[in-house]
Amino acid sequence: MKVAAINDLSGFGKCSLVADIAVLSSMGIEVNPVPTAVLTAQTGFSSYYLHDMDDMVKRCNVEWKKSGEGFDGIITGYIPSLNLADQILDFTDSFKKENTLLLVDPVMGDNGKCYSNFSEGMLEKIKELTMKADIITPNLTELCLLTGTEFSKFSIEEVISIAKSVKAHDLQSVVVTGILENTNTVCNVVIHKDDATVLRSSTNGRSYSGTGDLFAASLMGNLLNGKCITDAVSKAADFISRAISKTDSADRNYGIDFEKILKTEE
Repeated sequence: MKVAAINDLSGFGKCSLVADIAVLSSMGIEVNPVPTAVLTAQTGFSSYYLHDMDDMVKRCNVEWKKSGEGFDGIITGYIPSLNLADQILDFTDSFKKENTLLLVDPVMGDNGKCYSNFSEGMLEKIKELTMKADIITPNLTELCLLTGTEFSKFSIEEVISIAKSVKAHDLQSVVVTGILENTNTVCNVVIHKDDATVLRSSTNGRSYSGTGDLFAASLMGNLLNGKCITDAVSKAADFISRAISKTDSADRNYGIDFEKILKTEE
């Protein structure tokens, strides 16, 4: 199986393409990276340099069509610019076939705050991309942005209601990630068809760089390896929880020590 991973490459932070390549490769899936930008470190660091890859997505689109490539899955993450958002939309038009799983992580913000890539124009492009997706994995902030809902502390029942409203079509799954229920428990809400499932896992209450990317990559890998959506989410959440338990650094910017348990993944 092959997955086109459209994401940035950060030197520090254990996120984005580093997460996609490491996790999916360990699950027996070939990763074909499509870099949107190269950074010295992820954007949570106090100082970093970002080199926009400009038209790399477009070039991959053109060259891979020439060679007749195809993919079992496409996964998208952080999008640095509107230009690249348009290129990603074109890429998915070219390579998403009937049996291609498109997972869109609508990376725009967290904890009620927007990232530096956010703009109203970017929001509209990401909405367009999520309409094409089979699965979207917003956190609560991103769910609010997609639905025009003011960010607040919601009950799980309210999150389910908002998540159902963002579904683009009946077969689309929405996985709302990282909802902190209390200091020891984090929830992931899964909306699939007309069902809603709440999956809980343990947490130390801290936030770390890259956990959304690692979760999305693990989710994609488990789905391509035949797991149903709820089992895939459960395994992805367990992977994150176990990696956090093995993490030594208290500095969230450096991410979690997933390498320590990656060899145990299926």
